[in-house]
Amino acid sequence: GEYSPFLLYIKMDKKKRIGLTIIFICIVCMVIYFVMPSKNKYLIYEGSAQNVHENKRKENDIFYIGVSQTTDGIHPYKQDNETMDILLDLVYEPLAYFKEDTSIKYINAENITFEKEGKEAKVKINTDKVFSDKTALTVDLVMESYQWFREQDTVHSKLLANIKDIKKIDNQNLLFIFKQADFENIKVFTLPIIYQQDKQSYYGTTFLGTGAYKIVQLKNQEDIILERNTESKRHEKYEKIILKYIDYNEINSIIKNQKIDMFVINKDEHFDKIKESRAYDVYELENKQKGFYLVYNIKEEKTRSAIAKVVEGQEFFDITQEKGVYSSGIVSAYKDGDNYYSLIKSGSLEGLKSLKIRHDYDGTSLSIFQNIAKKLNQKGIKCQEVKVALDGYQSFKEDLYIYQGNYNRVLTADNIKEFYKINSELSLDQFYNQLEEYLANENIMSPLSKETRWIACLTTKDTLDFFE
Repeated sequence: GEYSPFLLYIKMDKKKRIGLTIIFICIVCMVIYFVMPSKNKYLIYEGSAQNVHENKRKENDIFYIGVSQTTDGIHPYKQDNETMDILLDLVYEPLAYFKEDTSIKYINAENITFEKEGKEAKVKINTDKVFSDKTALTVDLVMESYQWFREQDTVHSKLLANIKDIKKIDNQNLLFIFKQADFENIKVFTLPIIYQQDKQSYYGTTFLGTGAYKIVQLKNQEDIILERNTESKRHEKYEKIILKYIDYNEINSIIKNQKIDMFVINKDEHFDKIKESRAYDVYELENKQKGFYLVYNIKEEKTRSAIAKVVEGQEFFDITQEKGVYSSGIVSAYKDGDNYYSLIKSGSLEGLKSLKIRHDYDGTSLSIFQNIAKKLNQKGIKCQEVKVALDGYQSFKEDLYIYQGNYNRVLTADNIKEFYKINSELSLDQFYNQLEEYLANENIMSPLSKETRWIACLTTKDTLDFFE
């Protein structure tokens, strides 16, 4: 007679049942991965589409982004602000772009490799890219772009001052030669690649980029209007993107009328209003490598590692800090794979009797000190507090320093030299993985948290790739 699928399965021999089960599990996993939407790891609050105005739900061809300032000139790429952050993604693509988790995204380059202990870098250009006027990206145009920035007074001038020379190797490869090896040199490759189409204009013109959009309106203190770049292979959803100045004194009406689709918010002042509207998703992103770190002036590696375990974890963060996000890695709070706390060796507090801990007068530093002291006092270790008004990183004589700022400021010329000696040839996409491993092995500091910025976006809107 006929059997049900279940009875046929039962009647199979053991090997066939195991094989069929494995196939079934694989199919289910593939369906979950490819069909079911995965939650963005930066999404911390999710609104509801039913709370978005009907006209905004139907508005599919235009995207409004609110910014605290637009531009004060025809060259926005001279600046470093939220407007340029957006234009860097949409219009003026760089050679390479680092995502929030520090993974690399090659754009106008196919590959970048540091050589000669960090003093040189070889760049392979992506010659399939074109500017918005159909001009093909070439080695010569990349060199022209960097030369323009090197000759101008911009926010990038200090960074570019460490470039000794840029040489053309062939029609697809460039060689960057640095005056000295430095961890900051990696940022050289995140500058926008720009093209001066009209070199004869007396007053100058806004340059072109290779991004998915091109600028069609750029006037001082007015809306910046972008339209889709039909020459780009990136086919984004919106025909037009408008960057509008946003007055945060009018935040209540902005949230209520929903005319701005995406904008930066202040957690303390705006988040409750956003939640009341229930029309916006909210994303929390890292704020350019700044955060709190516990810096060591202790010779014994085992002691440093043991103290690191005292401050590790979400629980310690929750009781000491109200802002930012817990960071298990030094280079990023969102870094995938191995990070500082998973890489450091086991330690011991044996023989440790007392510690001097230096910190600033702010409430967060005080809270971190008090909780470190509490945990160590329970282990019989006395902690002496040294309060100092701090402005940036300073050398110190105490055992520990609760430091707020950029981790790069802690690193010395010897650290840079040693890192590049270990990694004499290093691909850009492995840079932060190797740096995290080096910093964990050296155990110069422990990450406590990272500063963050919050961005609200209407829940029905496609956020492009802003939150990668």
